[in-house]
Amino acid sequence: MSSEATPHRVIADRSACCGYGTCVEICPEIYRLEGGLVVLTTDIVPAELLARAIEGAESCPQGALVVEAVAG
Repeated sequence: MSSEATPHRVIADRSACCGYGTCVEICPEIYRLEGGLVVLTTDIVPAELLARAIEGAESCPQGALVVEAVAG
């Protein structure tokens, strides 16, 4: 089974977020800033956004975002 067929979710550690916004620039469909901190528009990542959601999470200099496979 490919990783795109496996459901993924995003976990945001808002206490680690410093509001750089790189995640928002890369994948605004999942990430946005509210009050200077990241919020998620959804925690389950649509398959078509998986690559950008991962790129956005990896761009966070604080490591506040993690995209992981949902155990089934």
